[in-house]
Amino acid sequence: MTDARVGGRDTLGLAPRVKALAVADPVLDLERRKPLLTMRGWAGYQMEELALTAIDTVTLKMDFEDGARHEDVVEAVARVAGLQMPDRNNEEHAEVARWILDSLLNVGTVDRDFSHVYGMAPEGAYASHRFSFKLLREVAGHDGRPRLRVSNEAIAVLVGAVDIDIASEQVAADAKLEALIRRGRLTDAYRAAELALRRTVQYAEYIRTRLEGMRRDIRSVDWIRDVQGMQTEALEHIEDRINAESTIKDNLVRMMENSTEDATPAQAAELIEILEECLRRHAALQANLQEAGERFRAEQERQTFVPPPSRSYVDFKHQLLQPTLELPVRQAYPLLDGFVAAATPPRRPAIVYLPDLIAGLMTLPAERDGDDGLIVEPEFGDAEDVSAFSDEQYTAVTSLLTRADADGIRLSALLKLARRHTANDGRGKLDHLLALQVLGLFGAPRYDPEHGTTLAALEDGNELDDELFAGNDLLVLRGPAAVNPSIEKDTKEAVV
Repeated sequence: MTDARVGGRDTLGLAPRVKALAVADPVLDLERRKPLLTMRGWAGYQMEELALTAIDTVTLKMDFEDGARHEDVVEAVARVAGLQMPDRNNEEHAEVARWILDSLLNVGTVDRDFSHVYGMAPEGAYASHRFSFKLLREVAGHDGRPRLRVSNEAIAVLVGAVDIDIASEQVAADAKLEALIRRGRLTDAYRAAELALRRTVQYAEYIRTRLEGMRRDIRSVDWIRDVQGMQTEALEHIEDRINAESTIKDNLVRMMENSTEDATPAQAAELIEILEECLRRHAALQANLQEAGERFRAEQERQTFVPPPSRSYVDFKHQLLQPTLELPVRQAYPLLDGFVAAATPPRRPAIVYLPDLIAGLMTLPAERDGDDGLIVEPEFGDAEDVSAFSDEQYTAVTSLLTRADADGIRLSALLKLARRHTANDGRGKLDHLLALQVLGLFGAPRYDPEHGTTLAALEDGNELDDELFAGNDLLVLRGPAAVNPSIEKDTKEAVV
């Protein structure tokens, strides 16, 4: 048997394999916990498949700068749950998806870590170690809302290995993909392309995690040892991957005619789409790596005069909960009220904050790159123009206005007639239309060429006494156009 003590290493390779089993255990544990949910009747769902769907969705939707939205993950998992149990409703599918997501986040624990104990005996003495990991974790997005990111361990659940050199595995995945395409086996090549895409995401997450350390504490990062070497190595690796994947993409087009299977252009298009996604992610990672030096200097300037944080941790159970439960309610309530007020962070009210508004207005607009192809032209549909009043209401108002003669009729009287008319035929808001028509007559008298008369509304100082409207009680007159008194009406404005 191989000596496990040679060189102080785990030459048997037990630790990586135990870690691989540990990472897969939370996913498999979902199926073991399913019998505990008998009250919900979820026995027909395959929980491990839904968990892998959630991890896969987060893996493909997150990028270097942002993560996946909760609702997108829930929607994707609920879609697979609907395929498993089509006789259940969509609400239950979404509830199952949310339970899967909370389980993968390990909601309910303090640090949301999964842990497993494994052992090593590099020097002949067995020692236990704790392996802590996360599958999914929540981070703050650009809009302040939580986003989901997948860990390297979770990606390892999909590709089947833990504690590996990600760059080497990525090279191997590209080589396998190139060999399958050269042999014309596009069906197998599609699975290899998906594996290569996951390796690309895993490598980007590995680089992002290492760069995140300098943002938290610049003193814990050495530029030459930790950043510069990693930056140079990663840029060379990315350049090789871009060249290799571009070559694979070109070969795919040329090798289509030599396929030994019933390959279709759709299969080739799917492979090209995955390769383009790999190239896009590599380009984004390359851009972020090229800015690592500038970010390091900016963080160095920002953190130079920041003292090291001093934190005092509170044991909620022994220092707060138990002493509070021993107190009477009258004494405990003020203490709890003060603790919540001090522990809860302040929240800005949902109103316009003047300094932010001024800063936003004074900020110069960003320079556009002139690529109008990125602008999505909106498509406007035909909207139906819905009138606020019906033709019958206009006819009714016209009929009411015929009551005006040379002596005039008050707006208040017309409003009463309109409401009486509304009560009889059930049409609402007839008084609103009448008020608008009379107000229009005040500003612009209406001439009737057929009868040679003018309909106008005058203001004579009387106040309107009405339960709904206020202003002047206009006098509506109808008389000959030549002697219509509206020409000499007072210019004082009336408000209805």
